[in-house]
Amino acid sequence: MIESLQRYSSVQSSLIVVDNSDQRLRVNELNVYQFLMKNNVGHGEGLNFGIKKSIEMFPKNKFVMFLDVDCHILKNNWEEQFIKQMETFDVIGGKGPPSKPIRPACMFMKKSIAESYDWSPTDGYKGNRITPGGYDVAIKAYYKIMLDNLKIGFLEKNKNNRYQTHNGEEWCVNNIPFIYHHWHGSSLHIRQEEFPDVDLQQDKNKLFTNIPWRLP
Repeated sequence: MIESLQRYSSVQSSLIVVDNSDQRLRVNELNVYQFLMKNNVGHGEGLNFGIKKSIEMFPKNKFVMFLDVDCHILKNNWEEQFIKQMETFDVIGGKGPPSKPIRPACMFMKKSIAESYDWSPTDGYKGNRITPGGYDVAIKAYYKIMLDNLKIGFLEKNKNNRYQTHNGEEWCVNNIPFIYHHWHGSSLHIRQEEFPDVDLQQDKNKLFTNIPWRLP
């Protein structure tokens, strides 16, 4: 994710990494600021922490973007399209199911708006995919965005699924692919016993051989 940002970005920006991992792998990259959490604080609290740090460290920046660690940028100068879209919208994000109508896996916002939201989950999500009511993280913020009648622009999901992976999502603007979510395939998201007929390793191999970035 970090490498794809550095390779395809043209607008000067800074990246805040909120790291819930217990592996404690240090990131040593220019304009990347890593914060290692003492405990796994969950997705929502991680977003709260990252936004707070972005306001403290970069008060003049106008926009904030959320990216899951398994998102990869696909196009040069990708951010120029998002900034242009912010002339019309307050928020741009991937459209999700009813339980999470707009998703922070890939979300672009005016920073003045982002700081007014609490991204904490209502269900105490701490890494367990099975949550009360079937809801995912940051559910309060999802619905507050909708109830506040913000001008929302939705990323289009490429229906062609051109890499033919089970769990991957390719997000587009004006039919142009910009970001691929779940780039490593479904093996880190879906248990094999739930989908015995899906070759998860094959999913990963398709992505590793077809998407144009260097992979470890």
